Amino acid sequence: MLNKLVKVAGIFSEAMRDAVLFLRFNSYSPFADKSKRAFYKIIIEAHTIEKGLSLRHPKMLFGKDKIRFVMAALSRYDLQHSPVPAHMSLGALDAYVNFHARAGMSDPFLDEITGYLKGWEARLPKPWKGGTRDYSFQTQPPGSLQHLIASRSSVRTLRSSPIDPDRIVEAISLAQMAPSQCNRQSSRVHTYRDPALIKELLALQGGSRGFSESVGNLFVVSSEICAWGGPGQRNQGYVDGALFAMCLLLACRSMGWGACPLNLAIDHKTESAIRRVGGIPAGERLIMMIAFGEPVAPETTVAFSPRRPAAEIVTVH
Repeated sequence: MLNKLVKVAGIFSEAMRDAVLFLRFNSYSPFADKSKRAFYKIIIEAHTIEKGLSLRHPKMLFGKDKIRFVMAALSRYDLQHSPVPAHMSLGALDAYVNFHARAGMSDPFLDEITGYLKGWEARLPKPWKGGTRDYSFQTQPPGSLQHLIASRSSVRTLRSSPIDPDRIVEAISLAQMAPSQCNRQSSRVHTYRDPALIKELLALQGGSRGFSESVGNLFVVSSEICAWGGPGQRNQGYVDGALFAMCLLLACRSMGWGACPLNLAIDHKTESAIRRVGGIPAGERLIMMIAFGEPVAPETTVAFSPRRPAAEIVTVH
């Protein structure tokens, strides 16, 4: 009975620490980095322009207040932090003007945007990576995608040799296609190839016994808390981070590597220790680790891990 009471008390203790961490680093906090706050806020608002343009029948002159906010915020934004919000905003504004031009519409508001864009061309030349793009269902045969998803398993028979950093970045680039709320892209990846450091990190994680010695490459996936604000978004970092981590696992499979996700069901003390050992900023919430590497052999053995029939988990309303 006492043991159960201690565990219940621990839940409240960890929840309080969650609250303190979120209060300290969320986007409404005065202690949050101003450049990071501006980065996420501009991306969120620019994405509303993109969404409006991607509708089947966009409204004429929609989102004036949003657009004026984006232009004002971007004018104050420090490009040295990251050019992504500028590319996304300018591309969306350019697409907005072009959409109305194709519709044969003229308006002083559109002239205002056009003048704003011209002022940016010298500072950040075209092409701008934002707005909308064409999409085809014909470029990716469904069968190959189905095979990629169905063929993924947790592989624990890995070579300990480090993988070339360029190939790792290639896999991460694929994973960046993961959906992200309002395109925030809050996920972060910390990559380790040093055996001693990996050993220390895995010891803190505690779930790789029996194959940790063969792990020569390790991801720690995290999410920046500053991307989120308010009580309703307190758990969204986990959602974004988990979506990214799943795409990263599929990217590893597409590269021909074995990979094994390692949960981080840990308390704050252990999370802080992992951050300290791994050099991870305090403003990032840890999502999971992923051990990965070249397979020991082309053929190996994995856990069967049968899945429940879909009928058991679906409710058709």
